[in-house]
Amino acid sequence: MKRTIGLIVKILLVTLVVTWISLIMIEYVRYNNDEPMLIKLYEETRNYDDGHVYVTYGLGYKSISYERDSIYGKEFGHLFIKVKEKLPEKNKS
Repeated sequence: MKRTIGLIVKILLVTLVVTWISLIMIEYVRYNNDEPMLIKLYEETRNYDDGHVYVTYGLGYKSISYERDSIYGKEFGHLFIKVKEKLPEKNKS
């Protein structure tokens, strides 16, 4: 009986992990094709003097779109990537 329950728990856990990884891959492909995310947990817009930054949170990942004069582009990654506030300064050497 214990082996059956343990096997069922392992199968469910592996299924959840495979499903989550597949979702991240699908979201990344949609991100590269400039399509909206399927699962949006939270959306945030940050306003700056020179434009906007749009941040969309998913299940363990986020998408950042920069529409500013100083920074333009997009990023996709884990939840802990930070929004770039400004461009790095050049070395004066």
